[in-house]
Amino acid sequence: MHPRSILRSLLVVLGCTALPAQGSIRITAVPDVVRLPAPPGSNLLLEVEFAKTADVVWLATDAAAADRVPLSPAGNLRFQLNLADPRVVALLPADLDQGQLFVFATGAGATAKSPAIAWARTAADPPAPRCLLRWQGGTTTFARQRRSWLDPHRLEALEVQGVPVRQASVRARLGEQELPLVRSADQGVFVFENLPLLRERADGAATLEIEVRSGSVSTLFGFDLVPARLELRDVAAAFRVLQRRWAPVPGSRGWLGVSCDDVTMGQVLLQVTTADGTTVVAQRSVIERDAVEFALTGARYVLVVDKLVNRLIGEDHVELTVRPAAGFRPDRIPLLLHAVAASPDRFVREGEEFDGAAAYQFLLARIAAPNGRNVTLDQFVDEIASKSSKTGEPYQVRRVDGTVVTMQQWLRAELARIEAAAEGGKGEGKRGTEAAK
Repeated sequence: MHPRSILRSLLVVLGCTALPAQGSIRITAVPDVVRLPAPPGSNLLLEVEFAKTADVVWLATDAAAADRVPLSPAGNLRFQLNLADPRVVALLPADLDQGQLFVFATGAGATAKSPAIAWARTAADPPAPRCLLRWQGGTTTFARQRRSWLDPHRLEALEVQGVPVRQASVRARLGEQELPLVRSADQGVFVFENLPLLRERADGAATLEIEVRSGSVSTLFGFDLVPARLELRDVAAAFRVLQRRWAPVPGSRGWLGVSCDDVTMGQVLLQVTTADGTTVVAQRSVIERDAVEFALTGARYVLVVDKLVNRLIGEDHVELTVRPAAGFRPDRIPLLLHAVAASPDRFVREGEEFDGAAAYQFLLARIAAPNGRNVTLDQFVDEIASKSSKTGEPYQVRRVDGTVVTMQQWLRAELARIEAAAEGGKGEGKRGTEAAK
């Protein structure tokens, strides 16, 4: 072997007391530190010589270690091993950056141990592991090495790839609880096998962390868990959204948020999105008393528009309340106003006809004033929306079929339709619950 191809040649002496009739062998050359892993193509030759034949010769951290690398016979009672062999790197404890290796040999029923071979990890960064997320529907994504959101109820599998199997430890922390990742049959792949537990405890534990540790080098994948339900202390929670801002929904851990535009003419454009930008409720125009329904995995909720504040100086804002949808009864006045806006009928006021959109704007202006917030449903149907405040003349509606009714009659009929639809929805829900049982 050419001398230049050998970076280091180690001649390690085995003590003579363990192997019977073995003579003393002196150490001729041992580096202070063996740096591992060695660069590709390196040749760090370790050579061991015995006075008498040894049955088995191996390298390990201690004699009882299951992980060991055998030395190859080199003739004349000599054994050799290239310390740059990847199997040697696999012997190094995952939580240490430096330590000791030993050569062990058995012969005549006894075991001999060499002097220590000091090693230290090289400064080169190991390949970065990757955290793979498999979702329902067959899509996959790789988590970034910073905090991101994770929905346990959509997750089908989580695994960490690119991990040197014997060199690193991989563990998960669900809140305060530590959970193992199981090494799969594939080299360097660890699988999280506690998805049922993750889903079960997602509401109580707000975070999941996956840590890959090799020596002093640690790679952390952190996740904020999407709650299946809002964590509301009371039945309802009030909050405020400034114009052109995004404000988190109470109890959502910051996962859900509401954004709004400028308050104009008694209405505002409102949208519900997740922290990662997914649309939950598409942008829509809402008015005071409106209710916007949305769902999480485990329950449905409503956002009630309590107040729209339009400031001449300063920022507009919207005051909202979030509460469970179960048992909630939407205010009928906004429902009637939206029915007017969507109607193909013609609305007659003081001898002039208007389409539904124009009639909606007129009626909205009448109740958008501060004193309009206390208007009851009967006041709206029988007075404010049905007749002129100046002359007392009733408003009329020309239906698509040509018939003409008073605005009061039209609103009462529409209100009856809304109530019937609400009762029908309750019946469907009840029948669905009974069927589920």
